Amino acid sequence: MDAAPFYKSATTTTTTPLRFRGIPDSLATSHLEGSECCLIHTDNPLSPQKGVWLNPNVRVGYDIHAYERVNPPGSEGGNAWVGTASVLHGSWENRVLRWLTTTWFEDGDVGRRVMDWVGEADGYGDGDGNRESGGVCLIDEMQVLVANGWAHV
Repeated sequence: MDAAPFYKSATTTTTTPLRFRGIPDSLATSHLEGSECCLIHTDNPLSPQKGVWLNPNVRVGYDIHAYERVNPPGSEGGNAWVGTASVLHGSWENRVLRWLTTTWFEDGDVGRRVMDWVGEADGYGDGDGNRESGGVCLIDEMQVLVANGWAHV
């Protein structure tokens, strides 16, 4: 992966380095959420030409339960996580689900909320307006901070 967009230098076309970010709070109040792991790739000017790189050997979790699920005992060598039968089953299960389900309704609802948000800002006459380049990363969900972490509402 070319790391040039993450550095401020004469070789990049941007004036500021690429950074992880979240969606603006004013958009999040529309009950939308976007992963910083997805948004970084929509902001990267090299993604269209060079693609998105993913290391499947990096196994992370947002809490200890999720971490232990993707890093079971004995998986240090990278062999114990997913077997051949699981790969075959998962690939066919995913294929069938893509044939039989659609995200069209949710995608349309998310798109309408983004367009409303863009329209709200354009009505103020400042000429700048709201912009969100990571529309493909947005989902119909809201996360709020609670006493013991995050809650999905």
